[in-house]
Amino acid sequence: MKKSVKIINPAMIVLSIITVLISCRGENDVKITEKENRGLIYRYFEAMNKGDKAYLDEYFGPNYIYHSPNRDLDVEGFKAMHSMFLTAFPDARAVAEDIISKGDKVVTRWKIQGTHSGEFQGIAPTGKTIIVTGIIISRLEEGKVVEEWEEVDQLGMLQQLGVIPSPGSKGE
Repeated sequence: MKKSVKIINPAMIVLSIITVLISCRGENDVKITEKENRGLIYRYFEAMNKGDKAYLDEYFGPNYIYHSPNRDLDVEGFKAMHSMFLTAFPDARAVAEDIISKGDKVVTRWKIQGTHSGEFQGIAPTGKTIIVTGIIISRLEEGKVVEEWEEVDQLGMLQQLGVIPSPGSKGE
């Protein structure tokens, strides 16, 4: 009885090995990048709570754009909005309640609590403590945030400040 010998094509072996290596490398790179992206967002919240405005220079990438339902802002516009909020609520404490990343995007569900001690968008200080919630989607390139889309519960914030009556209230 003769044994048949199968000849294995060396090119097919090399191609199979390369395919496996590339697919494994890609999966690991995405996980590392997503973890690093989440870390950048987490550090933003830490810096905000410490009052570290210098961190914003590390956070933003070139040509950054911030989108909200009301307006689009560049880096300087965002910094001005950020500073205005922290002036109105100097004891603001931000918490990232969920940070979820996929590829180049990070979604953060956040909450900020602070006391209205300074003027805020023409509203005189009320001394009221508010809790504001929101969700922001950040797109990153090379470890920097280059674009963000944010939804903030502005109605809830204005109701807590007493500017707009809450449902069921008598317009205090």
